Amino acid sequence: MEEDTLLMFNISGPDRPGILAAFAKVLNNYKIEIADIQQASLQQTIGLYLLLKFKAASQTKDSAIKDLLLEGNRLNLSLTFQPLSPDQIQGIDHRMQLVLTYFGDTQAIAELTNVLAEENANIEMISSATHHDARSFEMILNIAKAKSIDRLKSRLMTKSRELEVDLAVQNMIAYRKNKRMICFDMDSTLVEMEGIDEMARKAGVHREVARITHKAMRGDFDFEESLRQRVAMLKGLRLDEIMEIKNQMNLSHGADALLTTLKWLGFKLGIVSGGFDIFADELKDKFGLDFAFANQLETKNGLLTGKLHGDIVDAAQKARIVNHIACDMGIPLDQVVAIGDGANDSLMLTQAGLGIAYNAKKGLDRVANVALSRARFNYVFHLLGITDEDIDEAMTCKTL
Repeated sequence: MEEDTLLMFNISGPDRPGILAAFAKVLNNYKIEIADIQQASLQQTIGLYLLLKFKAASQTKDSAIKDLLLEGNRLNLSLTFQPLSPDQIQGIDHRMQLVLTYFGDTQAIAELTNVLAEENANIEMISSATHHDARSFEMILNIAKAKSIDRLKSRLMTKSRELEVDLAVQNMIAYRKNKRMICFDMDSTLVEMEGIDEMARKAGVHREVARITHKAMRGDFDFEESLRQRVAMLKGLRLDEIMEIKNQMNLSHGADALLTTLKWLGFKLGIVSGGFDIFADELKDKFGLDFAFANQLETKNGLLTGKLHGDIVDAAQKARIVNHIACDMGIPLDQVVAIGDGANDSLMLTQAGLGIAYNAKKGLDRVANVALSRARFNYVFHLLGITDEDIDEAMTCKTL
């Protein structure tokens, strides 16, 4: 029994409106099915790829091909075609696709694509864009034949550190889903400071506290125990001194525009921090955030007692909080974004659909989808598909 014929047409040349419409008209006249299609346009030059299925019983294949070639000639386009057998046709499995986005110049392409080649990951599409004062390159990767997906991601993140470029690696399925909720760490993420270090300065124990903080953020020290030790050193610190720190709190570069725009666009926003409620609640009120979770300092007679109330917000608790909030709001985890900088953010970032390591301590980018350097919050707009016009309108509404 004669089989259907599959032909791959490659069309290229000067771009103009109506090219696809012209070829589609020919295909409709001959009732030819488009089995697959892809089009790209760069600098007024088009690349159009059509996989066409001709029915076995059709007597018009030669006439259809002739008319397609004539149409290409009329439009000043180059048109070539080749037959394909059914076993050469690959279905699209989005589970076997990654989206790689990096921010920077073209110098990184050679080394990043070399990693892809060595790991047998094929580039199906690549494009570039310039917006939010940043240039980005985006690749859709087929990883069906990759040697190890985990190793591929790890090598890409390692290479991004070497090249000092910001990089995102997302699963296609999660990438295609609109994000609806964003959870921020606070200290050294939304704000530039580490709250406990600033309080330690006021209390005169900064050196001792900073040493423990550094070990905890690297993951070399149990977070809960380290926090209790550090808070104990703050015993006797006055609340009015803490208020001074709160009033002098500086947001990280770009955080104001990011929070304002996301809030205006209707995202659910909040803080999940291993810092302290005094500072988190201030940010929640200032930006109208939907939630804020942080450690609760115990006070008595206007002084810190050196103890904490309630559960410690460590890595496991952060992950539980994000999970519970998402469930309560009816938002799947693959529509959640988590942003943090330290080891105690790792579980929160891992379970989110998009985990962003922001100016992260060593090792966090190994579990994150995205690694951003300091002062790069504007790249989050690109990753979420937010336009310059959205930002401008949000900031304008804020000033009204």
